[in-house]
Amino acid sequence: MLDQTKKTLDRIRTELLTTFSAADWESYNHLVSWLRDTEVASRALKVGDDAPDFLLPDADGRLHSSEELRRNGPLVLSFFRGGWCPFCSAELCALQAAKDEFESVGATLAVLTPETRDFPRQLKRGLGLDLKVLSDVDYGVAMSYGVLFRVPDETKAHYSKLGYDFGARHGSPIWMLPIPATYVVDAKGRIRSAFVEPDFTVRKEPAQILASLRQAASVR
Repeated sequence: MLDQTKKTLDRIRTELLTTFSAADWESYNHLVSWLRDTEVASRALKVGDDAPDFLLPDADGRLHSSEELRRNGPLVLSFFRGGWCPFCSAELCALQAAKDEFESVGATLAVLTPETRDFPRQLKRGLGLDLKVLSDVDYGVAMSYGVLFRVPDETKAHYSKLGYDFGARHGSPIWMLPIPATYVVDAKGRIRSAFVEPDFTVRKEPAQILASLRQAASVR
């Protein structure tokens, strides 16, 4: 299952890149280069760090604490940009396909988005997801993990032309986004695996997550 998931994720990424317009490529290259030049990812939490605690609402308004989510085993925590991002949608579908295997080693999976209001519910319904989709209200958790950045003006102009209003989607006048990142946190709250990649088209493969989970599950 996971090998097939990996192939599907890679294939979708390749297909999506072929659909990029000249403006898409310009915006993509600018954003990735800007993130690398400003070394935003270098400030993200790393393996061995303590994972910050949080309390966030899911798509149905129910609150979930990080302590609750890792009570019975390791936690997979994945930050994604939003339902508008096709690379995020591909990743979420891959995580959905791997969910049972994650749970077979006692892990819980939660995905975090800066989107609020009804956007998370629409995303779950549109993609047929059975995942804990948590709204990172006011960007607090992404900030505490060090994966948050303020959207540069050039990127903001590009997405605005495409009809996206992140202020409205996030419930905040400041346009912020997380670098897509995947963490594995053990039951004690220690980060066991950290994947933070400024290139938003590249995501951690479920097979790699599962390997990290098997290791984290042995820590009590």
